[in-house]
Amino acid sequence: MAETQADFNTTKKILETAGIPIVGLAASSREEALRVADDIGYPVVMKLISSDIIHKTDVGVVLLDIADRKDAERSYDLILENAKRAGAKQIDGVLVQKQAKRGFELLVGARQDPVFGPVTMVGYGGRFVELFKDVSPGVGLLTPEDVERMLSQTMAGRVVDGFRGPPLDKRAIVELAVNVSKLMAERPEIRELDLNPVIVYTEGFSIVDARMILGEPIKHPRAEDLSEARLASLKAIFDAKSVAVVGASRPGSIGGIILKNSSRLEKLYPINPKRDKLMGLPCYPDIRSVPEPVDVAVFAVPPHDTIRGFKEFCECGGKGALIVSDGYAEIGRPDLEDQLKAISDRHGVVYIGPNGLGVFDNFTGFNTLFLPLIRSQLPSRSGPIGIISQSGGIGLELLEMAAEDNLPIGTWVSVGNASGISIPELLEHMGRDDRIKIIAVYMEGLRNGLQFMEVGRRVAKKKPVIVIKGGMAGGAKATMSHTASLAGSFEAFKAACQQAGFFLLEELTEDPKILINILSILTTQKAARNNRVGVVSVGGGAAILLADQITSHGMQLTEFADDTKRRLSELLVSKVHVANEEEKARISLRVAANPLDLFGDANDDRLLEAIRILNDDPNTDVIVTGLYLQVPYLSEYIGERLADLQSELRKPLIISPRGLSPYVMRMRSYMTQHDVHTYTVPTIKPLSIAIEIWRRYGTDFTVP
Repeated sequence: MAETQADFNTTKKILETAGIPIVGLAASSREEALRVADDIGYPVVMKLISSDIIHKTDVGVVLLDIADRKDAERSYDLILENAKRAGAKQIDGVLVQKQAKRGFELLVGARQDPVFGPVTMVGYGGRFVELFKDVSPGVGLLTPEDVERMLSQTMAGRVVDGFRGPPLDKRAIVELAVNVSKLMAERPEIRELDLNPVIVYTEGFSIVDARMILGEPIKHPRAEDLSEARLASLKAIFDAKSVAVVGASRPGSIGGIILKNSSRLEKLYPINPKRDKLMGLPCYPDIRSVPEPVDVAVFAVPPHDTIRGFKEFCECGGKGALIVSDGYAEIGRPDLEDQLKAISDRHGVVYIGPNGLGVFDNFTGFNTLFLPLIRSQLPSRSGPIGIISQSGGIGLELLEMAAEDNLPIGTWVSVGNASGISIPELLEHMGRDDRIKIIAVYMEGLRNGLQFMEVGRRVAKKKPVIVIKGGMAGGAKATMSHTASLAGSFEAFKAACQQAGFFLLEELTEDPKILINILSILTTQKAARNNRVGVVSVGGGAAILLADQITSHGMQLTEFADDTKRRLSELLVSKVHVANEEEKARISLRVAANPLDLFGDANDDRLLEAIRILNDDPNTDVIVTGLYLQVPYLSEYIGERLADLQSELRKPLIISPRGLSPYVMRMRSYMTQHDVHTYTVPTIKPLSIAIEIWRRYGTDFTVP
């Protein structure tokens, strides 16, 4: 069914079933138009009804202030004349409406997004809607809170709230947008809907134009469509008790590396008909020959061998699989993946992949990364972090950064082509895993956007979900309505993340370290109760830069309590050589300020005592320390002493070492290995997000 614009009467009828009123009547002749105008009373407005012209005002087929019957006759004829001049071939009539009184013009529109399903938009309306682009989208069935958030993100919302005028009827607009979202969810054949302008008053509104595009209904998977059987199959992969590596071979080959990397598993079966033994383990020619049931199979063989082996594995009672080999849809062979999906559906056995790195699971020791350990650095500590990555390369980069920072990674997944398991299913799985307390997702594309949002919303109620999106260029192609030109899929993606309660990082394309620093702060620092920050620095320059960043990211530079100021003054005055009492008094006033400069002659004791004082300060929630470890009186034992101090602290201590000398790097490495975590740029942005997560969830993620 080709997309077509519904006529006015059809549009009006459909809208009225959803409780959405639109004024006016369509007339198919001059006589009918005059009769309608006489009946509703002057002044009236006349508008051409034609799908051939979108911007009707521009070509003179919308006429206002029609005062009487004679004026109506002239206006009708002029509209038809202008329509023909503009090239309109299909003329369905003329809409006659009672002229609405002046008010503020809004757009309320919606479209069926190919990824997210119903996307509703609100914002500035009228003739210049595409110019201002002052709109905000919402995904799926909206709540009043969703619509209020959408309005708050637009300039139009400020006008509705009463900017330089009386407040307008926000409740009526919220109800209208909610009704539009319901209509789009219930009637998927409505591909696009424009209500523009919606003229808003202090009480009520008037919809004076509507455009509806109808087409083939599209069904989008929902959260309730997740299969418990598929989720059980997925869980079996992460609970792997016995694993077969199909394609296991000599050291240095992909299959050989996977076999070696998974050697922590108790039951590991190499599958290779050409070998008798590998790594001291007996080899089997195929999965049927393994003497006991195999829970999970890893396929590192070409596509046709994988398809044959996967079918055999499923017939032998296998529970879940990973396919790391390539040669499928990514090179133009989706038919091969279709065969895998058919086998998976027939037997109820899911697979991760193909064309991915698979799984790194610190809980079980299951590691399908086909990377020699001598060439990569992987986290050795299991813990509360779960990572889902659509890119093997970015996923590996995050893993190595996590290892460098000694972070506790529990489960890591590279989904590859994601034809066998979806991101919403992996998100649901990690949401149910009580060992995982923080989930990070890197994604580049998405198939089931509505399901992703709905699943994510219930997961994010329990634990933070941090989402990173690569490939952010977005925008819809020019289509038949204003709404379609404004509602790109990336805008819908951002709206879905907001509605789900995700923490969306848009900066990852510049520096993946931002995610690692968030995870590090959350899993290694005591939880902060608020966002009041005290800065202490060995050297003034770092203190000033850190303070600027802290306030620019919405945190507060705290005002130290009087007793804190007294203790800081006593600390620094007693350590600094001064000429006279007047100089002492001046320094005493200066040193108690935030940010706090301990000067370049600071030693270990001065630094540690300053941190202890801020730890006791009732007005400080977070301590940020800028350290020039190169200064002469900070000893080489400062890392060890900071490690001892860490156990005393009740607040986060964010250490920012300055400089990149070999000595600084050695000190950072020592401190990291002793659980004193340090942070390079970016530091303050991750801290602000971590504080937001602490405040929302009230969870100390360092507690097992």
